[in-house]
Amino acid sequence: MSARWRTARNRLHLPENFRLHDWRASKITNDLDAHENPAGVSADARHHSPGYTMARYGRRRAEGAKKLAASSAARIGLSSLV
Repeated sequence: MSARWRTARNRLHLPENFRLHDWRASKITNDLDAHENPAGVSADARHHSPGYTMARYGRRRAEGAKKLAASSAARIGLSSLV
């Protein structure tokens, strides 16, 4: 597996320290950021539950939702409440 990964990494011109797990984590994060169903993302990642997936990777999604709520509140004059 390691030799195949090195070959693929070289063909894709990825840095030597880029690990297969990094690619997997990036895919999970991108799927959640794209508002994919957490249950489906969890199943694709072969996690034991969507709760685990959201606890591990959902933090960025929650931060994005807070920023969106704050900017929406500011647009309608509720910035003092946020």
